[in-house]
Amino acid sequence: MNEVNVLYDRFKSKLEAVSGECYRANTAAGAQELICQLLLKKGIHSVAMVDSPLAKECDLAHALPAKGISLHMDNYPKVTATAEAGITEMKWAIAELGTLVQYAVDPNERLCSSFTPIHLALVKSSALLTNLPEALSVIHKEPQIPGFVGFITGPSRTSDIERVLTIGVHGPGELIAIFVDDSVEEGK
Repeated sequence: MNEVNVLYDRFKSKLEAVSGECYRANTAAGAQELICQLLLKKGIHSVAMVDSPLAKECDLAHALPAKGISLHMDNYPKVTATAEAGITEMKWAIAELGTLVQYAVDPNERLCSSFTPIHLALVKSSALLTNLPEALSVIHKEPQIPGFVGFITGPSRTSDIERVLTIGVHGPGELIAIFVDDSVEEGK
């Protein structure tokens, strides 16, 4: 079993332990099909999406409307308030925590990931990191750290003073991570 498989299995286990969903596709075309199936299964008719490199590679801007899903890729402050799901791309994923790392230069990425009831987070399988110290090391090696680096672990959760847990109050009630294998890995 190669390292990416081990890291993915660890990430998936950790994310599912905090009520997140996790899937992996061998190709961008496979990811496109998986995303369409998930959205349709959940009855999603309206999606806000940042047209990131991975979203382009999966050709979601054409695939979602072809399946009857209304796609919004501008006017994010207005559309994220009513969209049923948001799709963004994550920079890295931390296996030991089941945590996604959002490297959001564009505030629209945060709107799509935070203000919709369901967040679909796209991430390259090669972006899996082992643990938090490795993630922090990678971030600090970046030539320019953006104004926002977010760590997302599962759906939004909060509790009141009586420790009553509530999901989705301050963000998405559902988090779905979609890992897409790199083209180099696809040939294996």
